[in-house]
Amino acid sequence: MSNDTTKARGDAEILFANERFYAAFAGGDVQAMADLWAKEGVVCCLHPGWEPLQQRREIMASWSAILQSPPPVTCVGPSVLPLGPEGAAVVCWEQVGENFLIATNLYRWEEGAWRIVHHQAGPVNGRPPETEIAAARSQTAN
Repeated sequence: MSNDTTKARGDAEILFANERFYAAFAGGDVQAMADLWAKEGVVCCLHPGWEPLQQRREIMASWSAILQSPPPVTCVGPSVLPLGPEGAAVVCWEQVGENFLIATNLYRWEEGAWRIVHHQAGPVNGRPPETEIAAARSQTAN
């Protein structure tokens, strides 16, 4: 298998994990969110306007509260940044209603799956290209 094929497959697996993260987020699925977060090692979550959360228990409590009434969030234009064989980052836009945030999600290979170890979303000036917004809408509709 060529390096390009290996990279494409790895990127697809990481993007799938990222899609599952946003499906759990938008769907208010606390259990799916808990399953996606790493159970071992260092974790961190920076929700917009919140203090940093650096304990898994605190992070899961924050998601439990948020997911009681989840915002209408859609991931737009995700791109993968490989960080070695056991790590990767996904940088993407989060569309919440008509507003946009920029987000970074870090993943680590743990127990046979990509698990999130860091999520940070915050305000951004600007918005993604219309083609990426339209592509995200069409994926969400399917």
